[in-house]
Order: sequence, then C-alpha cells, then structure tokens
Amino acid sequence: MTKQRGFSFLSFALGVAAAGVCAAAVAAWVVAGGFAARNRPGRMEAGLARLALRGSVPRSLREMPAPIAPTPEGLKAAREHYADHCASCHGNNGSGETMLGRGLNPAPPDLRLDATQRKTDGELYGIIQNGVRMSGMPAFGNPGNGDVETWNLVFFLRHLPALTAEEEVEMEKANPITPAELKEEQAEDAFLNGEADQPAKAKGKER
Repeated sequence: MTKQRGFSFLSFALGVAAAGVCAAAVAAWVVAGGFAARNRPGRMEAGLARLALRGSVPRSLREMPAPIAPTPEGLKAAREHYADHCASCHGNNGSGETMLGRGLNPAPPDLRLDATQRKTDGELYGIIQNGVRMSGMPAFGNPGNGDVETWNLVFFLRHLPALTAEEEVEMEKANPITPAELKEEQAEDAFLNGEADQPAKAKGKER
C-alpha cells in the first residue's frame, strides 16, 4: 500500500516536472521568435491557436441550432452590418486581405474556406458574440441566443463563398471611411460649393 502511494506520488511529480519542461520549451521557442505581429506563426503556433479557438466556444454553444431561419431581409441587413463593422479586417469578400488584416497576427482567416465554413452555426455564433482572446477578434452582440443580428451574420458568413460582384459593390457603399478620406470628401464638397475660393477672396479684400 505504501509502495503504491509512493509510486503514485512519484508519477505525479514526474508528470508535473515534464509538463513544466514542455511549457518552458514552448515559451523559449515563442520568445526566440519574438512577439512582433509581422512574424508569421509556424505550424506549432498555428495549431495551438486553432485549439484555443475551438476551446473558446463552449460545447453548449457549438451544438446550439440557429433559433431563426435566414431571410432575404436578414441577409441584406447582415451584409450592410458586416461591411460597416467587419470588412476593415476581413475584407468585403471575407479573404482577410486588407491593410488591417495583413497587420494582425494571428491573421484573420479566409472566411470562405473550409476552416470556417465547416464550423457549426453555433460555433460561428459564439466566436462573433464572445470574440477570441489574444487576437484581433473583439466580442460583438448581446448575451443569449436571441441575438437576431448575430445569427444573421452567421448566415451571411455562409453566403460569402457565393458572394457576387454586385453585392461587393453594394457593400463598398457601407464601408467606413478613414479620416483622410473624410477630409478629402469635405474638401471636394467645399470646392463644388464655391467655399474653397472664399478665403482667397477675403485675403484680396484685406489688401
């Protein structure tokens, strides 16, 4: 009995020590590569990230069916919402090939591919609603499975592989504009309204 207890304690201690060594090795490997966002993750880091992503969504959410069905009106609203809130990182077509997307590490996934499309509706819903720690994915939506806006976004993600060129053009109208673009638009409006000439005329009168 004593020998069994001693053996069990020794096994436990060896297991803890082995786990510590493994954790230290992984930490040293990550630190050696640096934490710069520009450095692309290797296979091990990408694999760990995928495991963390799956673990970030509780099983109860992963298995939860959508409480509503997709409708044309819901998809239209989701397309506009996505273009305004999500496209800056993910791109209108879901490719992730944007200025912000290319600067993130881990990079946004291509939402059209199997890695995203094979996830359950509940899993996509959970990722949108709760976000993903240590990534650029924030939490959106309201708690509970009655968040219609988030479920419509899930349906729109399913539609991304079949997105048409006409839909992309419509989405561009809903994309947020940068401060520089806003300033340029204001300058163009001022020029068209004749306001750009007023300062010059005022200076001429002062002389």
